[in-house]
Amino acid sequence: MCDIIKTMSHITRFWKNRFAMKRKSLLIATFALLITGCSRDIDFEGMEKKSGEEIFSLGEKEMKEKHYSDAAKVFEELERLYPYSKLTAEAQLKTGECYYRAKKYNEAVASFEIFVKTHPTHEKTPYAVYMLGLINYQQMPIVERDQEATVEALSYFKELCERYPESKYVNDAEKKIKEIREQLAGREVYVARYYQRHKNYAAAIGRLNTVVEMYQDTAHRKGHDEVDDAGDGKCREVLQICTG
Repeated sequence: MCDIIKTMSHITRFWKNRFAMKRKSLLIATFALLITGCSRDIDFEGMEKKSGEEIFSLGEKEMKEKHYSDAAKVFEELERLYPYSKLTAEAQLKTGECYYRAKKYNEAVASFEIFVKTHPTHEKTPYAVYMLGLINYQQMPIVERDQEATVEALSYFKELCERYPESKYVNDAEKKIKEIREQLAGREVYVARYYQRHKNYAAAIGRLNTVVEMYQDTAHRKGHDEVDDAGDGKCREVLQICTG
């Protein structure tokens, strides 16, 4: 009986010690997370005593060390303190780049949009427009979902090609425009198939006509035939009536 009691006592102490160690490890991990989650020790209140060049250098240093969120805040502070500095335009671009690298896409878009609106003739404006297109392009959803980001990407890339045809970013933008058009055409075909399955043939034809009229250069141009072949011929019949 005594041996059993001793054994139970050892087991109790073992699990108690193990729980204490786990609790300590959890506290350490939580503390580390809090430290890394907080903004680093940057004296933003003392920024007013620094020159624009000093603040810009600090932002570049934070960016180089991949502290992108902090770097963005530093560049934003430069914009606030020195709105008419020759470094302000560059700081706006850096802000957008930092937020983009930090995967804070809404903030990145806002920064690049401000740059484009306030510096329409700047030599780096084509780059900002390209980045606006790229951010939306990289967030394009599958065809089953809303294509707002896809449409935005197309708009920015077209703006780049039309307003800055000599830009070095135009070639890549044109390639992405082709991909985007395929995506949007695919969306129309997807919706057309949905309407066809529910026997809403007029709505299906409306979507297919959009493909025929707006996306003639895409692989989905044959989507009309695909949808009709999968159905009972009603789509082709309606299309013939609509097109006379």
